Amino acid sequence: MIYIVAAVSSIAGIAVAALIRLNLLKKEMKRIHRQLYAFNQGLTEKKVDLRFFERDIEQLAIETNNLMDLVAEAKALRRRTEHELKQSISHISHDLRTPLTSILGYIQLLESDQVTDEERQEYISIAKSRTKRLQVLLNEFFELSVIESMDYELKTEKVNMTILVPEILLGFYDRFNERKGEAVILLTEERLLLTADESAIKRVIENLITNAINHSDGPIWINMEKHQSTVVLSIRNAANHLKLSDLNNLFDRFYTADHSRSGKGTGLGLSIAKSLMVKMNGELTAELLDNHIIMKCIWRMDH
Repeated sequence: MIYIVAAVSSIAGIAVAALIRLNLLKKEMKRIHRQLYAFNQGLTEKKVDLRFFERDIEQLAIETNNLMDLVAEAKALRRRTEHELKQSISHISHDLRTPLTSILGYIQLLESDQVTDEERQEYISIAKSRTKRLQVLLNEFFELSVIESMDYELKTEKVNMTILVPEILLGFYDRFNERKGEAVILLTEERLLLTADESAIKRVIENLITNAINHSDGPIWINMEKHQSTVVLSIRNAANHLKLSDLNNLFDRFYTADHSRSGKGTGLGLSIAKSLMVKMNGELTAELLDNHIIMKCIWRMDH
């Protein structure tokens, strides 16, 4: 009889303990539900508490918080993408409208009977110039959209940078001579081999040099050397108009730090260069030092 009473008491104790545990679990699940509801409704940015009676529920809360972090990052990325898209549309509209308005204006002048032959030739020349600028803008925007597409593939091959870079610089010989400032070129004679897309490398270097020529009247320093297992090409020029805050946006589409969009490029050159370097698994950085900007391209060498 005593054993039966003891057994019943033991079972009753287990049942009570189970009920208490179940009640605690229900309370903790309700607390998680309240916190998730408040977060989903935008009433709070606070994540789920991590102190719970049950260890398994603590792990559930940790994974829930990780998921909430991913959701927050996705929302932030979507907002940035939407903002960039709106900016791009605004800049495209501006850069298309400006030359088009100018072209239409000169066409209207050409329709006048009072225009002399000399004025007519001048207006035709200006209209052609504006048309070419419009063509460059459209071509560069199309090129950037192609480069940034998921299915864009580079044609990799062995590239000898010791031969390629001087050839690219030779193409700028006339433009260097037309400038007030000289070009100071220091290139290593060591054989530097990469596996990369030669046309992409050319495009990157041409865009960086063009940017330096367009936005600086002083000397341009161009240096290429080997750093351990990488090739580093740096281009340096005066940049008195630049601020440290500009560096974060320098490679964005259409960004022009001097706010002088007319006649100084499309604002897409650096963005195209950055996208190509990313596709080549390289790096393109910018730093400001003593009122000079230094652009650095870094490629990994073949072993």
